[in-house]
Amino acid sequence: MKLKEIKGLFIIDYGAPSPRIISSDNELLVAFNVDKNSMGMECINSDDLFDTVVLGLKFNICLKYTFGIPGNETISGHPYYSLGLESCAFYEMENSDWIEQLKNIDRVHPSYNIEKWNNFKHYIITFHDNMFECVAKGYEVVENVHLFLNQDYFSQL
Repeated sequence: MKLKEIKGLFIIDYGAPSPRIISSDNELLVAFNVDKNSMGMECINSDDLFDTVVLGLKFNICLKYTFGIPGNETISGHPYYSLGLESCAFYEMENSDWIEQLKNIDRVHPSYNIEKWNNFKHYIITFHDNMFECVAKGYEVVENVHLFLNQDYFSQL
């Protein structure tokens, strides 16, 4: 396994990223606060007092996700910590043990096709107080997250 940090897209607000999740059976959106100066754009949902903006990452064909501990005070207890896992960062786990576990579960399907798993990736977002992980085909940055509050979010994409 190798943990690869995905850099240059945004800087997660360290103090209060306030992650929120909305998902359907195929897509998932994680919205959180980032430093608006890291975005290089005119932001609609910005907080001028704290220089933050809400940004979203939409994960396509999300098979599974988890959200919860560890936070920054307990991240050293996570199995991936020895691979370089740090708070307030975005990663892809190459040669993921989690994907291997999901493949093993899927093997009992009558139409099992090992090739389909070549398109899935394991993503990790670490925040101040919690961590998000998912297995999905890919992701895209969503800048106009005001749509996040709309109950028909996915039908508008």
